Amino acid sequence: MFSPELHKSHLRLAWDLARRDLEAKYRRSVLGPFWLVLTPLCLLGIYSLVFGQIFGISWPAGPHAPAKGGVGFVLPFFVGLVSYLLLSDAVNSSASLFASKRTFVVKSPFPIWVLWLSNLERALVHGAISLFLLLVLAIAQQRLSVTGVIWLVPALVMCVAFVSALSLLLAALGPFVGDISEAVRLLLRVLFYATPITYPLSLVPQPFRDLMWLNPLTCMVELLRNPIVFGQPAPAVAMAGFAVGTALLAMVAAWIFSRVKGVVSDVV
Repeated sequence: MFSPELHKSHLRLAWDLARRDLEAKYRRSVLGPFWLVLTPLCLLGIYSLVFGQIFGISWPAGPHAPAKGGVGFVLPFFVGLVSYLLLSDAVNSSASLFASKRTFVVKSPFPIWVLWLSNLERALVHGAISLFLLLVLAIAQQRLSVTGVIWLVPALVMCVAFVSALSLLLAALGPFVGDISEAVRLLLRVLFYATPITYPLSLVPQPFRDLMWLNPLTCMVELLRNPIVFGQPAPAVAMAGFAVGTALLAMVAAWIFSRVKGVVSDVV
């Protein structure tokens, strides 16, 4: 029978495991948790130098304007980078999650969804710190408006929901599909350049521009970039499609996880 108290204890356990993973990762590091801030800032500096200064890429004044100039490179790119780092962290770790936590899967009495939630919370902590740096930059550049914050809230909810659903699906499939980890890493490298992260969507020729919305990472990036940089929502069709796709993905992931959770310990 379902016990609310037991359910709450599992949620607390998930957070305790996530916190322990974070502490263990930086325990022997000289800079410690400061790496959570230093890593995205270093990546921001490197890509800004190459694409913003050397290649001279800049975002137009509006998200769909064809001309260059307007808001520069750093802030719009940082939105894409934060989105990519969150997705990359969550899905890379989820694909091999149960294999890497084999001892817990085999011997621990708590359900294995606790491990998935713990890993997701750890990734979200990383993402939250990067998002904080992003918002500080947006405020410093006077780009973040009240209207933008209002539209940012549902965008964040949809993005977290998508990352959660995808990570659950990959965690469920990981023990049974040996190539999934390598396939995910390869796909993420491709998606970085197939998504308008280092360049504005307006630079993509029109026959391909609409097709890029089929890439869920494009939806994530534009859903966050539009309110933060331009103070307005992403196109309504894109938001609706992303929401429907996320809901379907969540249902499929939950169904697959419910079917395999009892035998994961036998195959890891």
